Amino acid sequence: MGKKQKKIIFIYNSARYLYNFRLSLMLSMKKRGWQVTAVSPYDKYARKIRNRGIRFKELAFRRNGKNPIEDLGLIFCLARFYQQEKPTIVHHFTIKPVIYGTLAARFSNVPGIVNLVPGLGYVFAQGGLLQHLVEKMYRCAFSKRVRVIFQNCDDMNFFIQKKLVRRKQAHLICGSGINTDIFSPDQFSDKKNSSVITFSLIARMLWDKGIAEFVEAAKIVHSKNKQTQFFLIGNPDSENPSSASAHWLKSLQNIDFIKWIEHKVDIRPFLASSSVIVLPSYREGAPRSLIEAASMAKPIITTDVPGCREIVVHGENGLLIPKKNAPLLAQAMLTLAHDPEKRKKMGVVSRKRALNDFDESLVIRKTQEIYAQVVDF
Repeated sequence: MGKKQKKIIFIYNSARYLYNFRLSLMLSMKKRGWQVTAVSPYDKYARKIRNRGIRFKELAFRRNGKNPIEDLGLIFCLARFYQQEKPTIVHHFTIKPVIYGTLAARFSNVPGIVNLVPGLGYVFAQGGLLQHLVEKMYRCAFSKRVRVIFQNCDDMNFFIQKKLVRRKQAHLICGSGINTDIFSPDQFSDKKNSSVITFSLIARMLWDKGIAEFVEAAKIVHSKNKQTQFFLIGNPDSENPSSASAHWLKSLQNIDFIKWIEHKVDIRPFLASSSVIVLPSYREGAPRSLIEAASMAKPIITTDVPGCREIVVHGENGLLIPKKNAPLLAQAMLTLAHDPEKRKKMGVVSRKRALNDFDESLVIRKTQEIYAQVVDF
């Protein structure tokens, strides 16, 4: 009889995420001879995943649902699926798949369980009873042979100190990896008007991303330097309590030097035409928009918070500022607006950091090393 094919299942709350951020990892596992299955609620990216030769299984669940009966049903649904599939490894992403998927995988005796905690998110930002409950659930889910990947040191140390995970279970991999050949400044010529300095914030339109501070800082900067322009690029997120309203975003169009642009599938032209990328976020896992900006050789202004400071070294490839501080954000913007040579030097360092630390080949290798620790790889 031939050797039984090994199986790996990737589960997330968005097919779009799996396609955009984990496709290379899935294809790499397929190339190794593994049967690869992507599991998530259905969206238009499910077909794209299937078109790349990867199995897709639809699993309907709400990211922010708080119905305990519904959540219990998700555990049983996943357990039944794992018992049918008999995977060698399951790799979960984000809070619900991580907690409920891990419990289901343990119940189903899945040999290898790997989880990724991309950031502490809204629950931990708010604190209180919900955070306490989620901590208990993490502690229960991670009590056995589970491996947990964190995207920044702060989050990893928080989980270890809280005894939510043991140190030997924890691994650090910064970001999901990007193709630095695709996100390359060499792919685009800079045709923008060099006399206008453009600052772009690329993210979901959440208050926690610092979009209000960005707008306030833009007004300060423009009052002192009329040769500046500001872009917010991304969509609101109706399922996130921190989402800005479409009404507020549309109202920005009344300000002639600020423009809101909805999410773009290919963000590279916008990165290429931006002078500086800005993300005044309150907390991150490892913001992909900053990694993409670094790969495109852009100077970055961001906050000195977990996740963001993993990408930017202050004074080398960008500037770090305190969170929730529009005046200091404006000061940092003015500093780079008035110093084109500094912007250029910082962009060169950004590109080097992307090549050395964030290329997808490095992230895939590190992830597969973790797989090898949980099963015969």
